Amino acid sequence: MAVVGAGVKAPGGLTIEELWSSLCAGRSIAEPFSDERLPDDARLVVSRVSGFDPGDYLSAVEVRRLDRAHHLAIGAAQDALDSVGGDLPPPERCAVVCGVGLGAPATHEEQLGRLLAHGLRGMSPLGVPMVMPSSTASLLSLRFAFAGPCLSVSTACASGATAIGEGVELLRRGACDLVLAGGVDSMLSYGALCGFLRLDVMSRHTDDPARASRPFDVARDGFVMGEGAGFVVLQRPADAGERDILGAVLGYGTSADAHHLVAPSPDGAGALRCMRLALLDAGADASAVGHVNAHGTSTVRNDLAEAAALSALFGEAAPPVTAPKATTGHLVGGSGAVEAIVTLVSLRTGLVPPVAGLRDVDPRVDLDVVRDEPRRIGDGLGLSSSFGFGGANACLVLAGADALS
Repeated sequence: MAVVGAGVKAPGGLTIEELWSSLCAGRSIAEPFSDERLPDDARLVVSRVSGFDPGDYLSAVEVRRLDRAHHLAIGAAQDALDSVGGDLPPPERCAVVCGVGLGAPATHEEQLGRLLAHGLRGMSPLGVPMVMPSSTASLLSLRFAFAGPCLSVSTACASGATAIGEGVELLRRGACDLVLAGGVDSMLSYGALCGFLRLDVMSRHTDDPARASRPFDVARDGFVMGEGAGFVVLQRPADAGERDILGAVLGYGTSADAHHLVAPSPDGAGALRCMRLALLDAGADASAVGHVNAHGTSTVRNDLAEAAALSALFGEAAPPVTAPKATTGHLVGGSGAVEAIVTLVSLRTGLVPPVAGLRDVDPRVDLDVVRDEPRRIGDGLGLSSSFGFGGANACLVLAGADALS
């Protein structure tokens, strides 16, 4: 399917161009997080979307009522649609598919606090519809008057990639003629961060925030929680007309590890199966892949499992591998969508950005990980992978616009 528009709101960039510049510079956006309620030994760093003014997209009343995740999603989605240009199909032929990991945790925590402090009347009557996981997709449908399918998908950290893949499936079966697909999360609230702290999956490198997220590095100790949104606009190539085509989604694969609620299968079997399904869907084999945009969370277990899957897929001929979470942190529901967009930019520019902060690749990782500076690549497909808690996997095979000619 043709990608005819895209937009991001991410740590490192409010536009695709800004984000790409941050990635190519190998610059991390992480910063220390402080809250007086945290115990002294609960140190962590986070990645924020800076400079974003939701008032550029929403009224003052909307800004006040909606969650930070809604702000980011609407901003990225609006940018994606604005970049399309021209007339859109009739409203009933336009669809929304939005991936979220948790939804609107800040609003949820705020409403619970009001209930405990002030009782029933302290809560907003809009509290429930604002925190439902489906709220973001519904808000996008309302905002753009898209009356076709309106779907929410939640496959943890794979949600954004799953949303794009399911958007492709809607177009394939003729359920619509245009899809706004992507993902979002903003989990930088006290309660959400405490939950991840208790899981012990986040980096504690507050002394060197710029190197806290370092996928595939021997000294990595967990991911950096981020926030952000990414959306693409998809159409069948025959319907794209004269629009500028950014690239193409050729294949989509999804699978489950069926192994553990949090830990990935150590041998990467579920991830490998997902990659192979995406390539099968694209009608391509591994030798056609020119670079990999890895899930690369910077946790020991994920990086090793993913490396095992990639080694099994490519053998000794593994293409260059990058991992944007070294720059952006982990955007959870937004990661897969933002990273698919980054993969499309790599295909368009012929460059793969380096993994920020990477110094010493874990000797157990037998991959060609890009480091220090962008790597020039030739022709080839891009493989973008996302893997989530519960063993949820989603992989996309992406190509440049010329693949549709």
